[in-house]
Amino acid sequence: MIEYGTRANETIETRIAVESVKERVYSAVKELCIGGSDVRGRLIISVNILMVLSPEEFPEDIKDDFNWVIQQSTKFKSDLPEYKSDLEMTMKRIRNSTGEKIAEKIFKIYSKIQSIRGFPLLGSRKPSE
Repeated sequence: MIEYGTRANETIETRIAVESVKERVYSAVKELCIGGSDVRGRLIISVNILMVLSPEEFPEDIKDDFNWVIQQSTKFKSDLPEYKSDLEMTMKRIRNSTGEKIAEKIFKIYSKIQSIRGFPLLGSRKPSE
């Protein structure tokens, strides 16, 4: 059987790690693509989906990207956390261009996961495979 993406080069631990986070990352990307409002509004839902995960659940080469997304999405602290989260406060204060960078990083995480799973997003396969 022909292996696609980076699957053949990855350890079993890495493969297990991506299988454990794939559903949440997929849901986060889906929200970014089809959710309503501007990118910052979609990021609130998307990042909330990801926030239940911990960096330790991701393969080593994805942890930094995940940490960056969470840090950038919560960098402004709420004065009233019982009413508005750090995530909501941050999304209210950042520019759309910053939100786009966060969204791009989430998509990068998704792309890496798919490649490790053996489903590269732009990889080519013969129809018979």
